[in-house]
Amino acid sequence: MEHNIIVNESCSNLRALARHSLSGRWNLALMGTLVYFALTTIPVLLLNAIFAEGESNQAGISSVYNLVIAGPMILGYAMFCISIFRKRETSPSEVFYGFERFTKAFGLYLVVMLFTFLWTLLFIIPGIIAALRYSMSFYILADNPDIGIMEAINRSKVMMRGNKWKFFCLNLSFIGWAFLCVFTFGIGLLWLMPYMENAFIAFYDIANGSLRAVRSLETNASLINESEEANI
Repeated sequence: MEHNIIVNESCSNLRALARHSLSGRWNLALMGTLVYFALTTIPVLLLNAIFAEGESNQAGISSVYNLVIAGPMILGYAMFCISIFRKRETSPSEVFYGFERFTKAFGLYLVVMLFTFLWTLLFIIPGIIAALRYSMSFYILADNPDIGIMEAINRSKVMMRGNKWKFFCLNLSFIGWAFLCVFTFGIGLLWLMPYMENAFIAFYDIANGSLRAVRSLETNASLINESEEANI
């Protein structure tokens, strides 16, 4: 990818595209998200229960578990939500897809976290910019499983040129929903997470050229229909 597409779509339109993609598939999205949370939180709770509070190895074991599964789970959930957004057949089991590409998923997570951490050492702002720069890496790897880790990162860097502020604003647009989730003791995340992920994928598909940008909510339907025809 030698050039990038600037995403001029409004955050409200990107969220509308996400809601459209989830229409009639919310139950599927909720089940996949539940699988994701089950694998990322329940084992940690069990580990914390097994080891008495205060034991020196308790935090270490939980951290190692999170480190090992984070990459594959992020990749699998990205693939699952990409299938939902593009109206492909899928099931909650697709969340496990990342374990089929464990080495790359694990490696990509480590490299992205390392690069982001190193930039954060300079100051918090460079760290945020770095996180935005690498934010498309897992979507790119999900779409292109044969490319290498650094290729996914480099493609993300190119894709995000001129798009980092828009993606930052898209993330911020969900703050109100995230705040409301606090009052549901986290249960609301089962709805918020697929909503956010599909909005991010709408951004990604416009940025990679597979989804033609629209200018108003009234044209969303024709845009999505064209995208669906391209996937048939």
